[in-house]
Amino acid sequence: MVAARIPMSRTGFEGWLSTPLPGVEAVENPDAMWRGWGNDGAAADWALGQLAAYPAVAAGILAARAGTPLDRLAERAAGGMTLARHRDGALEVYLYDYHGDSYGTQTDLLMLAGAGRFADAGAESAVLHWGGHVYPDLPLSGDQPLAVLLVGSAAARFAYPHPVPALIEHLRPVEADFLAAVAACDDGAEWDPAGLVDPAILARSAAQGPR
Repeated sequence: MVAARIPMSRTGFEGWLSTPLPGVEAVENPDAMWRGWGNDGAAADWALGQLAAYPAVAAGILAARAGTPLDRLAERAAGGMTLARHRDGALEVYLYDYHGDSYGTQTDLLMLAGAGRFADAGAESAVLHWGGHVYPDLPLSGDQPLAVLLVGSAAARFAYPHPVPALIEHLRPVEADFLAAVAACDDGAEWDPAGLVDPAILARSAAQGPR
């Protein structure tokens, strides 16, 4: 699970969508991804070394990292359970994965690290990564996230500690819209991206066809 709300103009949002993802060097301390939080002590395999025996899988990850946020989010939107939009002067994302995929999460974090150069000038914005498993809610009281990425105009960095309760409250409006769409699916409706996914992303998703 990854969520963020990054202040940004519509022009900045469109520029971010069409700009290729940055490399790992956009993060000042990539090896600190898990440090201090719920997965403390784990190694962050940014170089895909653990996939040496699976070259096709590694090639797919590298291809995704060579694309743009528009490519990435259009593919995700085709599978549902995705919120990615520009609303009220901010980029908002809420990305759900039923089975934790650390490589996919790293790609999403690189995508958001690249948003900093298009964001409004000012303080860094925090991206929250946590283990959603079955339930897509933000971390419950006492639950630790897995990582917090601070995104700035010049670079991004993983941070520990960080005031997570304040970050969760900042993300509550995004969570509320996502959970409302999930609840509609629980009642038997199909996932409806209207209002959750930007029209430009939906248009690219439709052009790409079904996954």
